Amino acid sequence: MAEHYQIKFLNNSNETLTPQELADVIQQTDTLKHIRGNFLDYVLENELVIQIIIENYMLHKKSKLKGVFRTNILNKASLNKKIEILLAIINEKKALSSKDLKSLKSYLGSLRKERNKWAHGIIHFKQEKRGKKVKFQSYLNWINHKGEEKETKLTNPYFDDLTNKFTTNKKFLVKILVKRKLLPKKYSV
Repeated sequence: MAEHYQIKFLNNSNETLTPQELADVIQQTDTLKHIRGNFLDYVLENELVIQIIIENYMLHKKSKLKGVFRTNILNKASLNKKIEILLAIINEKKALSSKDLKSLKSYLGSLRKERNKWAHGIIHFKQEKRGKKVKFQSYLNWINHKGEEKETKLTNPYFDDLTNKFTTNKKFLVKILVKRKLLPKKYSV
């Protein structure tokens, strides 16, 4: 429910929620919980695809060491480390053009940062004036790698940008899966 989220009021606010404001915050909270869950599921799905690609390059398809490799190496590696390994393999094997590799590196880095923000961040709401009305705007509050508190305003353009990053990541990973014959060519983009 909404009480798990922080609400910041305007300075001249009477600091009580009207029934409509409460309904708005609850609706936004439910939507954001759904988005957070879907986003983290998407990241886990991408992480699994990254693991499949790494395993496919590192081990022969008939290797009996796949379980050992997964358990003792891949499952213990951070997402950041898996991304580093994947990018090194792709670079070494020339699985993508240098331009595509650079783009993939940027998008995967962005995905990792967003994952950390959403997995460890706190959603809060601030009262903001929109014309004559006061509305609650949602934000994601998180700590960056330098220990600094940061804030991201959760708007449609922000979510559109995330969707673009997801789509681009998927295209690159599918391209590699098709090239490695782990997916049929009909999946080529």
